Amino acid sequence: MAGEAAALLVRFGRRYAAAVRLATLVPICAIAPFRAPAEQLASTLVVVGVAAVWTCGFAWWLRAGRGNALVAVDVAVLLGLFGSVFWTDAVADKNTGWLRLLVTFACATYQWHTSPVAGGVAAVAAGGGAVGLLVAAGALEVDASLATGTLWALSAAVQARAAWILVSRAAKQADLMAAEALRARGEALLAAAVRAEEREQVNSLHDTAATTLLMVGLGQVRSDAAWLGPQARRDLGRLRSVSGRAPEEADLVELLRTDLAATQLTVDFDGPGRLRLPFHVARAITDAAGEAFTNVRRHSGTKHVTVRLSGDARALRLDVADRGKGFSARDVPGTRRGVRESIRGRMERVGGTATITSAAGEGTQVLLEWRDVGAAPVGDTVVKDVVEESARARLGRGLRVATLVVAMIGVFGIALPTLVSNVHTYDTPLAQFGAFAVLGVVLIAEAVLVVRGRSWDRWRGPVIAAVLAASMLSYVSLPDGRTSTGEDWMFAAATWAGLVVVLERPLRAAALFLLGHELIALLHLLLFEGATPESLARFATGSVTVIGFPLCVAVVATVLRSLGTAAVAARREIERVRVAEAVAAETHNRRQERFAELSATTVPLLEGLADGSLSPESPAVQRSCAIEAARMRRLFAESDEAANPLLHELRHCVDVADRKGVVVELDSRGQWPTPPVAVRRDLTEAVLVVLAGAASRARVTVVGSAALVSVSVVADCGELGVTAPAAPGVRVEALTSDDTVWMEAQWQPADQGADQLTSPFAVTVTS
Repeated sequence: MAGEAAALLVRFGRRYAAAVRLATLVPICAIAPFRAPAEQLASTLVVVGVAAVWTCGFAWWLRAGRGNALVAVDVAVLLGLFGSVFWTDAVADKNTGWLRLLVTFACATYQWHTSPVAGGVAAVAAGGGAVGLLVAAGALEVDASLATGTLWALSAAVQARAAWILVSRAAKQADLMAAEALRARGEALLAAAVRAEEREQVNSLHDTAATTLLMVGLGQVRSDAAWLGPQARRDLGRLRSVSGRAPEEADLVELLRTDLAATQLTVDFDGPGRLRLPFHVARAITDAAGEAFTNVRRHSGTKHVTVRLSGDARALRLDVADRGKGFSARDVPGTRRGVRESIRGRMERVGGTATITSAAGEGTQVLLEWRDVGAAPVGDTVVKDVVEESARARLGRGLRVATLVVAMIGVFGIALPTLVSNVHTYDTPLAQFGAFAVLGVVLIAEAVLVVRGRSWDRWRGPVIAAVLAASMLSYVSLPDGRTSTGEDWMFAAATWAGLVVVLERPLRAAALFLLGHELIALLHLLLFEGATPESLARFATGSVTVIGFPLCVAVVATVLRSLGTAAVAARREIERVRVAEAVAAETHNRRQERFAELSATTVPLLEGLADGSLSPESPAVQRSCAIEAARMRRLFAESDEAANPLLHELRHCVDVADRKGVVVELDSRGQWPTPPVAVRRDLTEAVLVVLAGAASRARVTVVGSAALVSVSVVADCGELGVTAPAAPGVRVEALTSDDTVWMEAQWQPADQGADQLTSPFAVTVTS
């Protein structure tokens, strides 16, 4: 789904139009009886009542989102209200200002919830019809400004449409930016989730099948080991759990007791009867504790373990302690993953910690701690803030440009011609032009700032003070009796010039500025002209327009800030669901692929160990288990981030032979490009097969360049079979002499021609 900001803006346009019509209704209706003579007060109040009832009904219709079918009716009603001038004598009494305001705000608000064509037609019909009615009622004979002033409705409609188009375009751009940013975020989260799932699969294999096969391959398991059959069956169960969604919650205590029952350890458990947690948290804590149980059984020299669980679903602590022989962390090779990945790594991935305390002869304590902090996915909060800020900035910039355009039209297109045409009426024309120059400089500076993407910042206060000073200067040199008349160009111009400066500030800043400017004009009226009902009514009529539209824009700016956040939140929720579904599908596929890879080799060994058809003391079984354990360790290394993946995976293959007591030398020379995973598997396969059968010594050599990568191994092992490489461009050669085997795998990244593709496998055997 696209266009969240645009869709929200459409809904906001309807509600905003309704709000403006209702908000301006109160002062408009108050002005009407103020100017009406006593003999026309009753008829005027009837017209005001009809206008109020209809406006309220139309506003309700807009907020309800029931379409624009009533716009034509609204135009007809407004023209009908304007026609009341024929029987209320409003033209003769110059009491048409409130009707003009009704039409002006209607024409402007049409542009916020209709198409350009419909809004334009409605504005022309309402504004033009109102002017025609005034002309027919003799307004030109009484005062031409009664009719010409009504044409302002068309100008207001044009400005409102231009502003709305700019804001709508900004909303669409914000949608595009948010969609792109959230799409990138979704892809990153998907990749991270898949990597995390693969790492968890690797850790699960390490804690189950890999450990069992390694112990058998090292000859550490007797045929009468009671735990072997149940453990192999448990390993098979974990391998086969490759489909279905995990439950939302799980009982940590139940999971722990199930794992403890399979450890063949004497357990002293102290904890609550049940403790429900999110499933991924409970599973991670259980598996981390399970690795600790395995280490107790394999390495501690004791069969007794103490387990203490305390806390609740918000924060918990799990202690696993034994009084075995302990170990020194310095003696643990870097290729061992048990503590690093299966314990610490698991806890870190769910927001917990693992602390291992041990020393030779003093036993081992594993402390697992977890606290629910409501953590978001890695980078989610940062990306969310950036996207929301971008959306708000884009919408805000659109409104800023729109406000600047309206201000430019008002100051340079309307105020300047008014100033020039009335220059002869001013007491001090130079003061008027000086005041105009201040407003012009402010608008030009705002245009420069918009283009450069900058704000007023610390200059905002001084600039507002300059605008108010210009307003004061203009009124000081304005002729008496001309406040809020045609000569008073400053009345409307200053509001827009100041609004562009305070637009990015909270609404109260715009309200205070507009109030300050209005008070300057009102004080001039009261102190120098004297307040009469006619002048006060004229001032009130002008003020509704002068304050009303800028204040509406300031409200829009405030609403758009929250609208940008709401739009991003809507898209983020859509993206969250999409990513969750994609993660579930992708991880399910990856698990099935992984199970298919293991089905041909790992599963038959585990099945044989589980049902007793394979003896763990058979040399052939031990060799097969050692090879499979080495393959799994290579698989674990593939999930790591390493500068040289080939050497990193070779070290993990060597680790199995090292545990058997075989002395292995690993030497590398040269530099080479990183081979693909399939190629690395073929290059390392020969090494792990040979090392699995090595009796006491072996040497592994890696020589590489941009044109050739060679991995060779020499070991004292018996005759063995060689598997043909699967990746194109890989060649394998083997030589056997007495009890020594040499095997080499080569890969030519720059030359994968027809000869290698047709004959990728060559074996030479020498006795």
